[in-house]
Amino acid sequence: MSSAALSLRTASRARLPILGGVALVVFLAGFLLPGYLEGGYLQSMLNNGFITGILALCVAFVMHQCGLVLFGIATYYGLAAYACAILVNSFGFSAMAAAALALLITLAAAFLVGAIVIRVKPLAFMMICLSLAELMRHLVALPSLRKTTGGSDGLLFMPEGRVFGIEAMDLLDPARIWPLIWSATWVIGAAFLIVVSSHFGVRLRAIKENEERMRFSGFNTYWPRVFAFAGVGLAAGVAGVIQALASGFASPEMFSIITSTNALLAAITGGVSSVVGPVMGGVLYTWAISEFGAMGYSQLFTGIAVILVILFIPRGLLHPLRLLLRKGGRA
Repeated sequence: MSSAALSLRTASRARLPILGGVALVVFLAGFLLPGYLEGGYLQSMLNNGFITGILALCVAFVMHQCGLVLFGIATYYGLAAYACAILVNSFGFSAMAAAALALLITLAAAFLVGAIVIRVKPLAFMMICLSLAELMRHLVALPSLRKTTGGSDGLLFMPEGRVFGIEAMDLLDPARIWPLIWSATWVIGAAFLIVVSSHFGVRLRAIKENEERMRFSGFNTYWPRVFAFAGVGLAAGVAGVIQALASGFASPEMFSIITSTNALLAAITGGVSSVVGPVMGGVLYTWAISEFGAMGYSQLFTGIAVILVILFIPRGLLHPLRLLLRKGGRA
């Protein structure tokens, strides 16, 4: 190892305690945020931004680690929400039990789907995932399933019990559910970061770069990607359960192409090579849709902004900020 590489690694290790301390301060300070937001509208918009950020994290992880475009993340987002609502309404589950079982159902579904689609070509993978989300949207809207799914009107439910110490009914308050959203974002982000830094993550990226070489070298190139796909589905399911608990409602539109598109564009806007970028992209994208929508030009201005980001900042909005921080550190 060269002296330059050794000094760079030493400097990186020296910064770890500082970065860890900053992260801890930001994490704790985040719980105080509702007290500084005026009105429920801003809190609701922030909540929706972070939920979109979680979905963007899932899309970014698959793009960065596997080189695949998961244009159908809404499948697992909506599935978890509907599973939670149906378990409460039809089977009388408590909020916590329904949420836990809904996530297990979503994990199993993501594993089965991943076992099938992970073998196909990237374009076919993208289209199958998108088609599956649309299939689910039409399935839950069927009149014959109206008693169970609520049909095209969606499904209202009133969960009982407590979720991590918070009364289920209190979760309908945007400020009360914020700690759950904030914590879930950090846990999912940390889990993805650990995977990226692990031997498993290195293997996933090696498979992305040259699957044939990895196979000839004796590595299994199938199951690692299936497990990664299942984990991403579970993370999207967490966002779906939180959204369902926050609104007491599961809608067919949770499976829509708009949900998947928003997550994909948020990931691209923030940058797919980090865990902070997609979340930041989710918040900014949600804010932009809200602000531009007030002027009546939501799709026009948002589309222009995304095109400009892709053309001039292809690595996402976080990349220039990271470069500035590095230059500042060297100075």
